[in-house]
Parts: sequence; structure tokens; C-alpha cells
Amino acid sequence: MTLILVRHAQSEANAAGVFTGSMDVSLTDLGRRQAAALAGRLAGLTVTAVYASTLRRAQDTARPTAERFGLQVQAVEALRESGLGEAEGLAWADVRARWTLGEGARWADAIPGAEPGDGVRARVSSGLDELLARHRDDVALCVSHAGAITHALQHVLGLTLEQGVRVPLHHAALNVIEWTDRGPVLLSLNDSCHLEAIEP
Repeated sequence: MTLILVRHAQSEANAAGVFTGSMDVSLTDLGRRQAAALAGRLAGLTVTAVYASTLRRAQDTARPTAERFGLQVQAVEALRESGLGEAEGLAWADVRARWTLGEGARWADAIPGAEPGDGVRARVSSGLDELLARHRDDVALCVSHAGAITHALQHVLGLTLEQGVRVPLHHAALNVIEWTDRGPVLLSLNDSCHLEAIEP
């Protein structure tokens, strides 16, 4: 199986610089162009399944690719972004001012009501395992969110929650994993070259 993990395109909340989490927000004009560019980038492949989280920004990012291949976007609750509790809707500067992180701590540890990291990891890992079992010989696109994709990459690559994946994930960038007889192989990480012509 080849799994293409993609962070949703730019949302209105991303452009405004606020924590989004489980909030349901729309794409910006740039985000819609990013989604179209993603579909163009994947046109040379044979994508056989398209999944996205239940949030609108992920669904709208996945839709142009699904339409190109004559597929439906299948919503997967497990691919939703981490819930960020009281931080949702706040600017990054406000979040940093209100909550401080101790040595080795994560946002979920500091923010009241945030979804615990191990809970997100379990949810994403379980959903991903179901998709892998269903699509052993397929090329599947999964559009999700930065936090959820980080947990997915950790799970697939056998990393612990503490080890993490310290890569900022670009909107509509490709993270491609191929399963071989020897296990999963990371073919690309945060590949955004298809976006160069449309981004300032």
C-alpha cells in the first residue's frame, strides 16, 4: 500500500493565526488553490481511495483530488485534529501568554480541556490501522491535520510520543509512506514543490 498523508490546505483560522483544533472552518482562496494544486500533483498516480477528517477544511482539500479520480471523499472521525480545549479560537500570542510549558511538556498538558496526546495517538493509530487493513494494494490519500499527521507518522515509523516528529507540516504538502515486505518506508516528508507557483 501507498499512503499519502496530507495536511489540509490553508484555512481562514490559519490565515488569522489562531489555534483551531476541533473548530470547523473554511479554506481561504489560497487554500482552495492549494487543494487544486494537490489534485494536479497527484494526477499521475492511480489514487484508489480518498479519505479526510470530518472537518470541513480537510474535506474541501480532499475533494478536488477525489473528483479527478471519480471517487467520493470518505469521512473518518479518527483523522480529526486534536481538541485544543480553551485555546481554540485564540491567537498564538494569547495562548503563549496564558499557558506556559514546562520542560518536555506538551500543549495538551498545559491547556484546560485539551485532548491528551496519548488519546490522540490511540485514536489516530487505530483509524490508520483500519485503513491499512482495508487497502493493502491501493494508493490512498488521507487528508488530515498537523497534530493528527504527526501522531500518524510516529505510529507508522515506530516512534514514541516523546520522540515525536519535529517537522512543521506545510498546508497541502505530501507525506508519502509505502509498505514493502520489509515494512513501511517514508518516501517523502513535507513535499510542497507543487505549491511553489501559487504561494507568495
